[in-house]
Amino acid sequence: MRLSSRSILLVALLIGVVAPVIAIDKSSRSEITARLTKAEGKRGTAGCVIIDLDSGETILSQNADKALTPASNMKLLTTIAALDQLGPDFEFVTRVMSKGTVKEGTLTGDLCIMGGGDPNISGRFYEDDPTALFKQWAGKLKSAGITKVTGNLEYDSTLFGGDAYCDGWPQDEQYIKWYCAEVSALAFNDNCIGIRVLPTKPGQAAKIEVIPETAYVTIVNETRTAAGRKGAEIGIVRPHGTNTITVKGTVYEQATWGYFTDVTVTDPAGYAATVFKETLAREGVTVQGGIKATTLTNEAMQGYDVRVEHRAPLIQALTPINTNSQNLHAEMLFRQLGVRYAGKGTFKTGRAAMEAFLNEHGLLTDGVHITDGSGLARGNDVSANLIVKLLQLAAAGEYFAAFKDSLAVGGETGTLEKRLGDKSVAGKVYAKTGYINNVRSLSGYLITDNRRLAFSMLMNDCVYTKQMQDEILEVLAKAAK
Repeated sequence: MRLSSRSILLVALLIGVVAPVIAIDKSSRSEITARLTKAEGKRGTAGCVIIDLDSGETILSQNADKALTPASNMKLLTTIAALDQLGPDFEFVTRVMSKGTVKEGTLTGDLCIMGGGDPNISGRFYEDDPTALFKQWAGKLKSAGITKVTGNLEYDSTLFGGDAYCDGWPQDEQYIKWYCAEVSALAFNDNCIGIRVLPTKPGQAAKIEVIPETAYVTIVNETRTAAGRKGAEIGIVRPHGTNTITVKGTVYEQATWGYFTDVTVTDPAGYAATVFKETLAREGVTVQGGIKATTLTNEAMQGYDVRVEHRAPLIQALTPINTNSQNLHAEMLFRQLGVRYAGKGTFKTGRAAMEAFLNEHGLLTDGVHITDGSGLARGNDVSANLIVKLLQLAAAGEYFAAFKDSLAVGGETGTLEKRLGDKSVAGKVYAKTGYINNVRSLSGYLITDNRRLAFSMLMNDCVYTKQMQDEILEVLAKAAK
């Protein structure tokens, strides 16, 4: 159930009637302001808003409505919008279907895998085995009496459309990094392939493993093994539009741990289909034909039988986004918002859906600009006040517990595991970090025995950013006892 802005205000007012207001003392406010000023230095801007969720008191407001680049704090907008617009019970649906007749173990016809925007077809929840779900689906096909397919393995990834890569994302060699993965409705293994480089004998080429094992990529090995115990000096090159990966550099004989990295792939839906076909073969289901992209209309789907229907909850996708800052997951949610809003998931419809959501809650003000759903793009502009109001919206919603639990916890998990370890804040801060060059953001909740506070700190071109953010929360926590 969604709450309107008027309903949220009424809830806040009712709570304010019975909840005691415990003021933050003037000295603590001055300390926080001093740290914000120090962070701004000579050329920076720090937007900061802190409110008490129960009393509605604004504890601090500085550059509250200044439009700033939020970096990965955009993920808060995306996940809150998804919970509000799609609902906490929303599920991603991936289907494996067959067309044709089945007799004596043979499907005379085609298989088709249809992507539904699930970002977690991977090993993340399956003991790090990226093909675990594909193996399960192979078992279901065999249970349905299918061990051989005479036709093709088709794949439909058309739920999302438009560009797979945002114009606002890095245009240099970063496109091969995991955080720049292309967006697709049929996604697999975070749309990346793992590259492991292991030493052999000095003077020989290193051993290169791809995870998962697949013929979808071509590996060019330009490595060598050297004597010694240093780690590795490895470079990875994948030309635009290709899946030829050149691995260069040196690993050392005694450094048996070698080197590992994830590399993005081009046409990730084709990658998913290829690995699915390869997994089927290893599990005893042979597809004799090739791999073919397709677009199935509702009418065409009537000729298919659903053999596997895999449902994954929206809630499951939130933790990788908000705890570990997984960009692809956020962008797939952004596209899913576009599907709900306009019937097609593109960057354009995702932006339109986000703007409509903000407008619905009176938050689409001058200066707000939406470019993507993850915050990787520099073209996003929001304010600390907007983020805090969304955090209020989430706190008043039926999904608050799930949303709060998806955030990184200070001193304990995700991107905050090594931050906010002081006893005053450890385990009490639930927040989303954000970082791109010259941008540091931190927004979320500080929950103590006596207070529930929402905060947003957006720092552009500032200095000592992490230090100042952490110190501000320490001051706030001590004052909120």
